[in-house]
Amino acid sequence: MSDTILTEKLGQVAVVYLNRPATLNCFNNELLETLKVVLEELDSDPETRCVVITGSGRAFCAGGDLGVLMDCDSQEKSDENMRVANEATLALFRMNTPTIAMVNGAAAGAGFNLALACDLIFASEKVKFIQSFVNVGIASDCGGHYLLEKAVGRHLAKELMFTARPVSAQEGKELGFVNRVCSPETLREETLAFARSIAKKAPLALAASKQLLNRAEEMSLEEVLEAEKAQQGPLLLSHDCKEGIAAFREKREAVFTGA
Repeated sequence: MSDTILTEKLGQVAVVYLNRPATLNCFNNELLETLKVVLEELDSDPETRCVVITGSGRAFCAGGDLGVLMDCDSQEKSDENMRVANEATLALFRMNTPTIAMVNGAAAGAGFNLALACDLIFASEKVKFIQSFVNVGIASDCGGHYLLEKAVGRHLAKELMFTARPVSAQEGKELGFVNRVCSPETLREETLAFARSIAKKAPLALAASKQLLNRAEEMSLEEVLEAEKAQQGPLLLSHDCKEGIAAFREKREAVFTGA
C-alpha cells in the first residue's frame, strides 16, 4: 500500500498519518485513494475503537496539491479528482468508529474540511485553520459547504469562505469547531488519552449516537424520536448493554465487546 498514508496501532486506538510532509501533506489522488482504503479497513476492524488522524511533519494538511490543480485541464480530470476526494471524505464522515483530528499544524483548504469531517478536533495552540480556496480561484470542496455550515452556521461560514482569513485554534474553540486547544508539546498525549477513554465505551452505542447526530440537523424532532426508537431496541438487547448495567451495579469498569 502507498506510503502516503501511515498507520500506527496503539491498542484499541489507531493513528493515521497523512504522509507527504515535503508538501505539507497536500492531497493528491494517491493519498486520497489510500486514505479511503485505510479508513474502511479500520472501520471494519473490531479491535479498533477510535481513529486519530494527523499529519506527518509540521503540518496537518495544506489542502490540495497545487501541481495536481494546475494539471487539471479538462472537466474529465476535474471530475476524477473530485470523485477521489469525495469518496475519501464520505468514508471518513460515515465511519461508525469515532474519529479525532489531531491538528498539529496548518489545516488549510481541504485540510480544514478533512478535520471538520472528523467527530472531534484537538488542535495545537499554534495552528491556523483557513478556507483558502478563493485565494486560488476555486470554491471549497471535500464537503466544506456542508461541514463548515454545520459547525459555525451559515453567515459565519460565508465570512470564512469569502475572506479566506486564518482562524486560530483558540478562535476555533470559541466558534465551536475545536474541542480542545493544547500546547504543541502535549497535543499527542492529550489526544491519545481522550481517544483511549472513548475506546473503552460501548462501540455499538457510540456508532448509533454518531450516525444519528450526523443526520439530526436535517430531521424533525418526530423523525429523531422515531430513529431513536429504532436504535434503542437492538442496543437494549445487546451483550454490551447487559455488561454495562452489570458493571454499574457491581461498581466496576465495564468491558465492552461490540456485541
